[in-house]
Amino acid sequence: MKYDFSDEVSRTIPDTFYPVERLQKFTHLGIVKSYAKGSAITLPGDREPMLIYVLSGKVQNKMVTEDGREILHYFCGKNGILCKLFPMKHDNSYITTIEKCSVCFFTEAQLKVIFQIDDDIFFEILKNTFSKSLYYMMQTVEMELYNPTIRIVRLIYGLCISNGIPVGNSYEIRLELSQRTISEISGVHHVTISKVLGYLEKQKIIEKKKGKIIIHDLDRLKELTFEKHLF
Repeated sequence: MKYDFSDEVSRTIPDTFYPVERLQKFTHLGIVKSYAKGSAITLPGDREPMLIYVLSGKVQNKMVTEDGREILHYFCGKNGILCKLFPMKHDNSYITTIEKCSVCFFTEAQLKVIFQIDDDIFFEILKNTFSKSLYYMMQTVEMELYNPTIRIVRLIYGLCISNGIPVGNSYEIRLELSQRTISEISGVHHVTISKVLGYLEKQKIIEKKKGKIIIHDLDRLKELTFEKHLF
């Protein structure tokens, strides 16, 4: 099935992006390692150039800010890639596993060999980078156009459209999304997120339970995405 890059415009969770399935054929040229859940794959300050290819499980790429806060860049699952080929000074990003996983490390020299065998893989990796760029361009637009409270409403509505499961007259978003994770994804302060969720629950639009968000009034939630602010 042909990948639809327009999906990146409406993506709500930064997860995996364009999957580079063709790299599976060349893992014998790289170094494959397995990690337990919660393990560190790279640490802040690591300068070993590599491209990391996820074979199974899921990892997260985060950054530590100067004031010590942790900011989520994106999640990466099967056939996703994380590029660490170009080390930077003061690189405070790091990669940890959120599931038991297996990854393959490729050096620049190994990738050049792969490109000589299958030059289409270069464009597959470029497509992955392009899909990330589209997502973050749209995030910039969201931050410029919408009040933080409305950005949270739009995120929940987007999750319902992309991941919502009909249950009776409601929809269930069955994802483990803590307020901290929502804050890292959206850039909105956790106190604001708590107030938005509380407001939506008080209005009986949503109901937040462990491991899921129940949408009771999707039409009203959609209407709120066009408001200038929630409160």
